Amino acid sequence: MRRVSDLLRTPTGRRLTLVAGPWDAREVGSVVLVDEMRELATAAPGALAILSRHAMRSCDVLDALRLAGRGGLAGIVLPGPSGTTPETVELARRERVALLAGASDHSLSDTVLGLSAAVRADPGLLLRRTREAIDGLGAMEGAGEDDILRAASASVGVAYVVADLADPAANATVIRVGGRPDGYVCWEGEDPAAAIVAQVVATTLGRVRAAAREAEAARERALLALLGAKDTRTAARRARHEGVPVDGWHVAVFLRDPGGGAAPGAADPVLREARGTAAALPSGLGLRDERLHDDGHRDDGHHDGRLHDEGLGYAAELSAPPLVTRWQDGVLVLLTADERTTLDGTGVPHVPRAPRPSASGPSASGPSASGPSASGPAASWPPIAGAGVGTCQAGPDGLRRTASQARAAAARAAAGEVVRFDRLGVHALLAELSGSDSALVAARDMLAPLEHLGVLSAQAVPTLKAYLDSWGSRTRAAELLSLHPNAVAHRIRRIAEALDADLSDPQTRFALQLACHVVLDHDCLPETTTTISSS
Repeated sequence: MRRVSDLLRTPTGRRLTLVAGPWDAREVGSVVLVDEMRELATAAPGALAILSRHAMRSCDVLDALRLAGRGGLAGIVLPGPSGTTPETVELARRERVALLAGASDHSLSDTVLGLSAAVRADPGLLLRRTREAIDGLGAMEGAGEDDILRAASASVGVAYVVADLADPAANATVIRVGGRPDGYVCWEGEDPAAAIVAQVVATTLGRVRAAAREAEAARERALLALLGAKDTRTAARRARHEGVPVDGWHVAVFLRDPGGGAAPGAADPVLREARGTAAALPSGLGLRDERLHDDGHRDDGHHDGRLHDEGLGYAAELSAPPLVTRWQDGVLVLLTADERTTLDGTGVPHVPRAPRPSASGPSASGPSASGPSASGPAASWPPIAGAGVGTCQAGPDGLRRTASQARAAAARAAAGEVVRFDRLGVHALLAELSGSDSALVAARDMLAPLEHLGVLSAQAVPTLKAYLDSWGSRTRAAELLSLHPNAVAHRIRRIAEALDADLSDPQTRFALQLACHVVLDHDCLPETTTTISSS
C-alpha cells in the first residue's frame, strides 16, 4: 500500500513539496479533487485531497487540516507554493495529516491524474480493492442486474454498464449464458482493478440471467400446462408454485404467427420482439380501473367529461411482469393486475402492417384498433398476421378464457390489425368457437365425409355454407358462388348424400351451418378478414 512518501518519489509527486506533517502516517487509498470545502469533509478515509484555489477562498489552512484529520485523510495538497507557521506544523503533526504544496506551473488535473494512476498501480491496493469488490458481489445473492452494477461501480470507482454490442476498441468483457454470448460489461479507463472485477461482474450477471430465464421458462411451462389442463385446480396450484399470478385479473393478447416458432435452440425473433414490447407495456398501456361505485355506475376512467390520463391516472398497475410464450399458432402475452381492468383502445400497441404481395390496397377495416394512434404508445407488436385482445377475466378459469378469446379474436384480424374480442358483437360466438380446438375438431369431423367427393371436395364446404347462409335459396347461393342455380342444386344433392343429412331439418341445418363457419373462419386466407366463400 502506498503512502505519501511513496507518491513523492513518482514523476508527478516530485513536483510536490512536503510543508508539514508526517509523510507516512496513513496509507493513501485514493486521490480526490476538492473544489468546495464540504467535499473535503465527505472524502473517504485515506484520501489524498488536492485543493483548488476556489476551495481555499472559503477556508484557511488550519481549518482544512482539522477537517482532514477528522476524516482520517492521508494528506492535503495546497494550490501553489505555501509558507508555514509553527501553529500549522504542530496541527499537521497532531492530526497526522501530510500538508503538501503544489508547483505553480502544474495544473490540478495533471496532479490528480498522475497521483491517481500511481495509487491504482500499487499492487497492495489493487489486491485490496479487487478483493473487497469481489467479496461485495458474492454477498449480493438474489440481487438484480442494476444493483450488481451499482455495487461493483461503487466499490471499484468506475461506471460499469451493460451493452448488447461492444465497440472493439472499448473496455469490455463478455457475459455468457449457457456458454453463449449474451451482452457485454463495459467500462472506461485503464484501472487494472476494474478489468479484474469486470470479469467477476460478467460471470455474476451470467448466473443471474440464467437463473431468471430458467424461472421464466418454468412459468411458461406452468402457464401452458394450465391452458391445456383438464384438471384446472391441480394445474393452477402448480402454476402458483412457479410464480404465475393465476389469482389476479387477466387480459390476454394473442399474436397470430402462422409461420410458427424458430427451430429448437435457434433464436426466435418474433418471440424476442414480443417480449421487448410487453416489457414496455406497464408505462405505455391504458389499463383503466373499473371500480363499481355505491350508486351502481362504473368508473370507466372518465370524470367531468375528461379522461384522467396524467401518468396512468386511474390506471391499475400490473401486479406481475407480462408473461410471453409461444402457444398454439402464435405468441400469447398475459397481463395481470390486482383489480379489474380494461384495455383502452388507444393504449393497445399496434401491429405494423406487413407489406402485401399484391397492389390491391389495404383491406377494409373490421371491428379492430388498427395502427398507432396519435395518443398511443410508441411500442408495437411484431409485424405478423394480426393480434387479438381478450376481455378481463379473474382467476385460473378466467385466465384460460381470456387467452381463448384473444386467440379467437386474432383469427379474425388481418395483417396489421388488433381485434378486441369485446368488439366482435354478434361474431363473438363464432370467434370463440373458431378459436376452440375442441369445436374445430368437432366441426371437421362433422364435415369429413365431404373430403370423399372427388373434384367437388375443395368446394363442398363453401357451397354448403353459402346455401345455408341463404336460407336454402339456390338462386341466392348461386349469386354468391357465381354459379348457375342448377349447379348449386347438383352440388347440394351430392353434399347431402355424402353427409347423410336431412337439410330440411332445422337443427341439422343449424349444426352444419355452424360447422361451416368454424372451419372456414379458422382456415381463412392470411391476408383477408372474410372466409373463402365465393370460388
